[in-house]
Amino acid sequence: MSVRAYRVIEIQYEKQNSFNLWRDGKLMDFLDRRGCFYDSLNEDSVGLTEVSIKVLQKALQEVELEPEVREIIQKDIEACKDSGYVQYYCF
Repeated sequence: MSVRAYRVIEIQYEKQNSFNLWRDGKLMDFLDRRGCFYDSLNEDSVGLTEVSIKVLQKALQEVELEPEVREIIQKDIEACKDSGYVQYYCF
């Protein structure tokens, strides 16, 4: 079996960002410790990455977040609960 690369035609994303990689330091520290958040991003932290629902739920319990960030992450979890992870496009 082989892995093939496909040209991306369109990436759709929410109009409002879920969180800011530079501003939300406590969340990013948590996500970095709990998973491989940065592994699929380039050296400028740009690209697609995935975070498991379980890790996001744990973050909501353990990390002090701004109320609006907490609310958006809860919406992300609800929207993606069937897949088990949330995919984020960081740019």
